[in-house]
Amino acid sequence: MLSVTDISALQRWGEPHLALRLGLPVSDPSPGVTTLDEATNEAVLAEARLQATAERPLHILVERPEQRIRSTRVVSHVWSGPLPEGAFYQLTPSVLLASPSFVLQQMSARRSLAECAVIASEICGTYARDATVSDGFFRRPQLGTLDALREHFVSEHGYGAKRAREALRFVVDGSRSPMETVVVLLFTLPQSVGGCGLPAPRLNVRINIPADLQEAIDKPYVVVDLCWYDQRVILEYDSYRWHTAPRAVDSDSTRNEGLRDLGWMVRSVTAGMLANDAMRRHLVSKVMARFGRELPGGAEFDRLQGELVRALLRA
Repeated sequence: MLSVTDISALQRWGEPHLALRLGLPVSDPSPGVTTLDEATNEAVLAEARLQATAERPLHILVERPEQRIRSTRVVSHVWSGPLPEGAFYQLTPSVLLASPSFVLQQMSARRSLAECAVIASEICGTYARDATVSDGFFRRPQLGTLDALREHFVSEHGYGAKRAREALRFVVDGSRSPMETVVVLLFTLPQSVGGCGLPAPRLNVRINIPADLQEAIDKPYVVVDLCWYDQRVILEYDSYRWHTAPRAVDSDSTRNEGLRDLGWMVRSVTAGMLANDAMRRHLVSKVMARFGRELPGGAEFDRLQGELVRALLRA
């Protein structure tokens, strides 16, 4: 039985409503294949809509180190202990697919806190990363909710579960893109790893506009990417692709001025700003000031935060 896990399983869950088609998890899965031919059988892969190429290798689970397959087309991961409950679904008669919660646990066993939080955010988000599409991701329904994952890991104590529980403390439900996740985690992860240590923001929040401003903004409400409502802070991630047309720039500027008139601090965020130490420092200092807090000063923390941002951007 071919047991697909890790990033390959997470990518395969990008099919909308796949869980509804698969039904309940397998009660007694039997993971593992023993040969390269079994793992790369074209008919089996085609039926399961999977790939096993050097550019996009297939990640599989095996039970013993000696079962590892040495190939650029296949990456083997060893899981020798008992599988957690609900670890696999039956994707096809020949293929098992790791559940989102097991993907998180299995990947958390060997990744940093920031990387685990990125994985958990994708599971709880409405996007799937995919390097083969133009934006690097596509939209899909959530694979699981933050509450459900936290509840699952209350009783799960196997390999990787502790790190998964820790990462879930900094995740927010409903992120709509990888960059939205990066912005959230920059501000929520602890200062010990370079984050800002702030409480979780709310995502995709509707803010009603007073009647006297509706004509200027041309809408009765706006939906903002991230906000801390009590501190009246809004962060908007600006994609270079979607924010270059004059009409889009004019619309965003008018909307933001209207929000500032209502007492909101509105800040735009781009990938370039986050990668630039001076620009990032200015942005986070303004947000932190709204909470009455400051980040540690000095070159060491700047280096730590820069490393965190780079890790989040490539995760």
